[in-house]
Amino acid sequence: MTPTRWRHARQITQVASVLIFFLLALLTYRGVETLIPLDLYLRLDPLAALAAMIASRAVIAGMVIALAAILFGLALGRAWCGWLCPLGALLDWIAPKSNKVAPNRVSPGVKYVLLLVIFFAALLGNLTLLILDPITVLNRTFGGAVLPALNVILTQIEIALYPVAPPAQPALDWIEQNWRGTLLPAQQTFYEMGWLLALTFVGIVALNWVTPRLWCRSVCPLGAVYALLAKISWLRPRAVKDCSHCAACMRACPTGAIAVTKTGFTVDPAECVVCMDCVTACPEAVIAITFGGNRERDRGAFDFSRRHFIGGALASVGIVALARSAPQAKRDFPHLVRPPGARDFTQPLGAPGTHDSDFLSKCIRCGECSKVCPTGALQPSLFEAGVEGFWSPQLYPRLGYCDFSCNACGQICPTGAIPLLALETKRTTVIGTAYIDQNRCIPWASFRPCIVCEEMCPVPEKAIKLETVEVVAPTGKSVRVQRPRVVSDLCIGCGICESQCPLTGNAAIRVHTPMPLPPL
Repeated sequence: MTPTRWRHARQITQVASVLIFFLLALLTYRGVETLIPLDLYLRLDPLAALAAMIASRAVIAGMVIALAAILFGLALGRAWCGWLCPLGALLDWIAPKSNKVAPNRVSPGVKYVLLLVIFFAALLGNLTLLILDPITVLNRTFGGAVLPALNVILTQIEIALYPVAPPAQPALDWIEQNWRGTLLPAQQTFYEMGWLLALTFVGIVALNWVTPRLWCRSVCPLGAVYALLAKISWLRPRAVKDCSHCAACMRACPTGAIAVTKTGFTVDPAECVVCMDCVTACPEAVIAITFGGNRERDRGAFDFSRRHFIGGALASVGIVALARSAPQAKRDFPHLVRPPGARDFTQPLGAPGTHDSDFLSKCIRCGECSKVCPTGALQPSLFEAGVEGFWSPQLYPRLGYCDFSCNACGQICPTGAIPLLALETKRTTVIGTAYIDQNRCIPWASFRPCIVCEEMCPVPEKAIKLETVEVVAPTGKSVRVQRPRVVSDLCIGCGICESQCPLTGNAAIRVHTPMPLPPL
């Protein structure tokens, strides 16, 4: 094919990749089953796969296919970044229109140092910095910010149009009857961290105005993985005839991979994303991207040194040590409720699986569980689990609850941090314990009837019991009320009682983190 056709092929591939990514994300959001894994992009993510396996000290079967991505990198270098990465494609499309590529104001070596820190932190069982993996960034932003905001916009448009545009009413009714509960959520979901997720994505996009593709060139840790593979890859740009040194290729290169000198041009294969822009821009057809190539003309913009290696290791040790010396490492946040099976509270304290750190050593902060949760109960945490647990999933019962008939989070989790539990097992798995605040509970504090929590409790034996008592109200009148009481041995901590409590503000019944059994 001609260079122009190769460039068009790349653009078409980028569009297809972005559409497939968001289609799979949308199907995940609605809990649709497909032949293609809904977490396909995460399974093909070598950074997430290797880090999770190192941190958890286990082979994760579902992510073994990331080996194919490594072979892809060995053959084609950073073609993933230029052709298939959905975040890279979006950054290409949202970049400022300019014929002049600005010099890189941040060293491309930053991404390598960041990769080293992630690697050594994974050796210590920490995966916090995987929040910077581009696939997890896009996943969290789409599920926690874009989709909820989009549903608000569509709902408001329907509300505005329905009374003032009678001809549109049949179409709006059809949308609600056929799409609501399938394509669109039956109820609006609310994400406390949605604004922060959106601002993070906007910040990554804004880096384009500092330097084109600055995120890809200097920050992206997944890009660093492919950059290391590209240093020995088979596919690379090369000169097929003498160069006139016009520097058109250097100006066209979006990642600053090309340098033109008096003796010709040199290419840093670690920064080349195989975008074909240089091939198209060259007026004399000097450049070709082929297998093999003249490696003597390759230039390395950044090389590891002993200082970088030691610095990355020390930074990892310092970060993990500080995170695990924070108060949250000694005592759990009282309302830190994890997804079903993420922690095993049936084992004695100190046994494997009882610590929150065991869960965090497997969680890659991808946001898949939050996206698939039908009630919007699973949300990215902030600092409830300390810095080490930043953006790991947490149950927010006031915004949603763990559906008694749902085990979707275990089905979608790519690393097994949330185990796949049979529905019957999940229904008896304890994730928390509810406690009643008698100073706020309506029957206890106001002497008025309310049995919402008991009615909502899904446990067949009812973990909330009602006790009928006669009390004297502040008015001096004797009244009969039914006071709720939690049976701790039956409560699984699903949070529906807290979610449905009619009080404004904090609920009168709240789910707390259960305590593992003490050793015998």
